[in-house]
Amino acid sequence: MARRSAATASKVHLPTTAHSMNIQLVYLPQAVLSTCREEAEKHYPFESGGTFMGYIQEDYAVVEALIPPGPKAERTRYGFAPDHEWQLLEIARRYEQSGRRTTYLGDWHSHPNAGSGELSAKDRAVLRRIIRTEDARCSNPLMAILWGSSTSLWSLSVWSACLARRTVIGRALSVHSVRCIAVKEAA
Repeated sequence: MARRSAATASKVHLPTTAHSMNIQLVYLPQAVLSTCREEAEKHYPFESGGTFMGYIQEDYAVVEALIPPGPKAERTRYGFAPDHEWQLLEIARRYEQSGRRTTYLGDWHSHPNAGSGELSAKDRAVLRRIIRTEDARCSNPLMAILWGSSTSLWSLSVWSACLARRTVIGRALSVHSVRCIAVKEAA
């Protein structure tokens, strides 16, 4: 199963805010983190996930909402594909409701029984695809990995990516770890 992001699936009107900052910090509401953990537990030992909505301010991102995986999401032990069309409609709806302030920031998904929150080759391919998808308008997408299990507790690793210039041909995917702070409410 190919893992794809809702932001790369269709031509539904997505947020017009383009961000290309070097994100160093993410503020994540505790309620959103709890929802991620509940989703991971509900579908354990299969992967699950969703989309983050929020805004970028200087070198930090503020997550304001989570878009669930959708009713037709597909989950396997080593793969997850959200219900793309449903997620796109939800992203567009929340964007409009926010007065075009809250935008797509990236995705999260679980890695059940993993010993770390490192990105897989599939995860890196998804990040590259998000960056190259014009309609996503997200040149520095976030990808959060919720890893572990109910017996070992879940941990969260957050990454940000961009395409960096090479001295030769093309652009290389540059990925760096992002510090995440759980907050009671969105900042």
